[in-house]
Amino acid sequence: MSDTANPAPSSKPESEKKPTRSRGYFNKSQLEDLVLAETVAAAARRQVAALTKRRITEEYLTGLENAIKESRRRLTAAGQSGDIAQAANMKATGKVRDLVIKLQGIQSAAKQLHKMLSEDDNPNTNFPLTGYLIGERMDDSRPELLQSAETLIAKAKADDLPGYDATEIATVQTALEAYRGSETESVEADSDQVDETTSRDKLMKTINVRRSAIQHAADGIWPYSDEDNAGMRKAFELSASRPLSV
Repeated sequence: MSDTANPAPSSKPESEKKPTRSRGYFNKSQLEDLVLAETVAAAARRQVAALTKRRITEEYLTGLENAIKESRRRLTAAGQSGDIAQAANMKATGKVRDLVIKLQGIQSAAKQLHKMLSEDDNPNTNFPLTGYLIGERMDDSRPELLQSAETLIAKAKADDLPGYDATEIATVQTALEAYRGSETESVEADSDQVDETTSRDKLMKTINVRRSAIQHAADGIWPYSDEDNAGMRKAFELSASRPLSV
């Protein structure tokens, strides 16, 4: 009796866990990898001079930061971050969709900066997200989308967001002008889930490889054998008692 009772409860929960874990644009494991990469990238940005000696150049670090930003952009565009309702993203196509995605990119950069500056838990140096329309549905109507675009472009210009120099802001402005001169209406987007997944996985591979390379460089510069390196190793998500093994 006990032999037949044991397998049934153990196999059922396992089969229930698999589908829920893979749901969403990013699965749970990839979300955790993205947060880890953001932490390591922030630490690396503060120590870029030291890391250059290990061939972790400014360009290499910027590549990681840009990949993270693009991941957050896609996360928002797919409606998985909770900032913008999925229905709003999926109904936008053409010039509307292009503008909305670019505006979501500004929101993602603001959230990235907010996360990076909140790492030290000092409210005086934190970056507020006020005015970035987080959680607002921007494309309910043409007037609302036009106003949302003007608002976010102005915020990006004023706040010096990561990845948003004058050139990048100009691309958002161009998308706004293209939409302003059109009468395009939002319709349901026709996206290919297989292409999205392939693209997502490639981007996450780049992020994980670069993050790991930076951690290995930090592991060599600030070895665990020196107690004074404990704080620096923590910043790079490294063990204080052993070298990085993977």
